[in-house]
Amino acid sequence: MFTLNKVEQFDTNETVEHYAADFTVTLAGDGLWGAEKGRVVHVTGATVVREGNKVDHVSVTHNSTWDIYTDTAFEHAVSNALGFAVGFTEQGMQDDCYASMEC
Repeated sequence: MFTLNKVEQFDTNETVEHYAADFTVTLAGDGLWGAEKGRVVHVTGATVVREGNKVDHVSVTHNSTWDIYTDTAFEHAVSNALGFAVGFTEQGMQDDCYASMEC
């Protein structure tokens, strides 16, 4: 679901992977901020920052508002697409068209 576009190496220990995506997620509606059940969100890309073998941060681009924060269907779909489990970071790091996530 994610297609690797580019890998940047910043030092011997940090890499940034840029991915394109083109899939949709139907929200569960169980998030804390009111994103309704059944809303369809189009995921367009992700950036994965790694420190050595550890994932440090994941940024996901999408076409919805920040209120998808904590929706379990979104977390599950992104985790499945990336091949490892991610969850949202704190609410203040979310934005319209952008989800801040971590392992």
